[in-house]
Amino acid sequence: MPSKGEKDDAARRLSAASSTLGQSEDEPFAPLLGVAPYDGRRLVTIRAIFTGGVLGSLIACSNLYLGLKTGFGADATLFSAIFGFGICKMLEKSHIPFLAGDFGPHENNIIQATSLGCIGVGFMFMSGVPAMYQLKLLGPTAQSDYGRMLCLTLVGGFWGLGFAAPLRRLFILKLARQLSLNFPLGTASAFTIRALHAATSEAAAATEKIKTISISFSASLVWSVGSAYAPGILYQWNPFWWIYKWGGHSIIGAVNWGWLSWQWSPSLIGMGMLIDLNASLSYVFGSILAWGILGPVLVAKGAAVGVPSDPTNPDLVTYNAFVAGQFVTSPSPRYWILWPAVFTMLAASIATIVLESNNFVKLGRYGLQRMHGKFTQYTGKRLFRSRSRSRPSPDGSVINHTPVLGELEIPDPVPAEHQVRWWEWSSVTIAGFVFAMVALKYTFGVPPTLILLNVFLGFLWALVVIQVFGASGTNPTGSVAKGSQFITGAVSRDRVATEGFEHAARANLVGSILSASAANQAGELCQDFRTGFLLGTPARAQWHAQMLGTCIAVFLSPALFLLFARAFPCITDASATTCQFALPSVTAWRVITEAILAPEIPIAQSSWICSIVMSAIAIGMVVLKRHLSKSTIPSTQKWQVFVPNMSLVGLSMATPGSVVALTIAIGSVGAWVWKTRWPESHRRFVYAVASGGIAGEGIGNVVQSILQISGVGGGDLGTMLGCPGGAC
Repeated sequence: MPSKGEKDDAARRLSAASSTLGQSEDEPFAPLLGVAPYDGRRLVTIRAIFTGGVLGSLIACSNLYLGLKTGFGADATLFSAIFGFGICKMLEKSHIPFLAGDFGPHENNIIQATSLGCIGVGFMFMSGVPAMYQLKLLGPTAQSDYGRMLCLTLVGGFWGLGFAAPLRRLFILKLARQLSLNFPLGTASAFTIRALHAATSEAAAATEKIKTISISFSASLVWSVGSAYAPGILYQWNPFWWIYKWGGHSIIGAVNWGWLSWQWSPSLIGMGMLIDLNASLSYVFGSILAWGILGPVLVAKGAAVGVPSDPTNPDLVTYNAFVAGQFVTSPSPRYWILWPAVFTMLAASIATIVLESNNFVKLGRYGLQRMHGKFTQYTGKRLFRSRSRSRPSPDGSVINHTPVLGELEIPDPVPAEHQVRWWEWSSVTIAGFVFAMVALKYTFGVPPTLILLNVFLGFLWALVVIQVFGASGTNPTGSVAKGSQFITGAVSRDRVATEGFEHAARANLVGSILSASAANQAGELCQDFRTGFLLGTPARAQWHAQMLGTCIAVFLSPALFLLFARAFPCITDASATTCQFALPSVTAWRVITEAILAPEIPIAQSSWICSIVMSAIAIGMVVLKRHLSKSTIPSTQKWQVFVPNMSLVGLSMATPGSVVALTIAIGSVGAWVWKTRWPESHRRFVYAVASGGIAGEGIGNVVQSILQISGVGGGDLGTMLGCPGGAC
């Protein structure tokens, strides 16, 4: 039985959505109390799959927009749980065929499973796929490569889906207690679903949340579409540009560096509302460090240079250009800063993983114990000598004092007949493997050896992602993806001389996309399995819903990317000096690929030194934060909130200007004030307001893209008044 401290720690991780319930009555590693057991009804219904698919598609739109703009996206768990409840409750008593009928918590979980299946593979379209177009490794337009992208999403999605099923038993049942895998978002969703289906009072509160989400969603959608026709007036504000236009020409330097500029973006403000002050202020700190200190110092010392960005106004200079022949001698500040940013993120993530090394040792020991047990069972001999201590009991038998890892396996609330069949997940896994080996060879020209390497890395990274995601709620997919790039690049460097840069770079990026997408997919789905475990939802129904969601994603994600790429060509154009999207992840993937495969890594010595210093600082901050959080002295523990999140500091350094950082901070500070002054209202509405805003702007940008392609968008009929250089 876990200690009281473990229960309290798990409870503290839960979302405010679950705070109305008495969590102290629930054991963290047992199904929730107060949830009716599964009664055998069909759960994978047309109603659940349709609702989950629609909600997952909304989040997929939002995540593509947010990912291209900030480098990270929103989570679909609570949004799909709450909104799915509202939709299906309205349909419950209708007389519409296939959509009416009783609606319970397990079907609510199926909606969530479908939604999560829709978003897992979208990671590749905010990172590696645009990077391939910027390097001119694919066709002339994204539209010409739709079939190739279908192939890539199919491989990444179904490879991760296949091996996620057996990992459910490993990480949700066998090792969850020993490794403290609470899966904070998945657990919060389970509490929320229980609350939604609990009683009349809770149902009334849920209806209130659904109404708030609907209003927030509608307002966000209308605002994002309408403001596109006057973005410099309604959407993006840059006070320094106003001063410049009013005659204060000496302030142009602040405009060029992007200081004190923000957007009235419902999605970015909503994202800020969902993260704490430490995270948002870490993002601001990274922006100040990169674009307020390092960048200006570099230009002043002649270590980096800017280039004119507007031929009609020589005062306007961009510091974001990438000129290949000048990476070492006279790079842009963005290229110079990119390397310290990447190594800061990488060092912080590796330090976090290393601090969880005890859990990985336990996982390794468990594997050895299982292998030893099977060997002894079939041969009657020991594979290796046990180091456990034992003593004879009074009756002469031997008592072992060292418990075997995995003996504390949590009983599965789902009967065997409702588990995923071994032939189901193994068939999907084998089919995914075979399809990857054949399709990636002939559609992208990736050598089978590199495909095999990245298929293995996908499974290996999945173990890392699930462990870190489950223990901390932080998804490290971006960092493990860089690990794939470095490993694959080291293997394929020799191919540049014989097969050319284009072939080697394509193989590097396709392989890294495969391994990272599969790991991300497995991590998202295991989080959903945690929700299902707590609610007692049949795992087989969950997995089937996840599969149907993945099928939707295979066609939806490439289509959304094609739409965005056609409406906003700068996404796939590395030479563009201005863009509506900051593209931090895309830029990092592209530049890392170029550097790894270059004869000599094109990084200035001063940038190398800064990268080493920032990596050391990142590791130190992670260790300090861990030490303070584990302290038993309250006066010491409280200081952890002042230690910056170095992963977000690095991500902000890779994002030019202050727009994203300040906009997120507006949301975070606003939510903090709201919580401080009106805590009850904050508890009831903050998630509904934020998630509705995030989803609404995502759909709004799809509408914008369609209008832009049709020739009636803001770029054709609107005004750029108030935008620096006529671009916002």
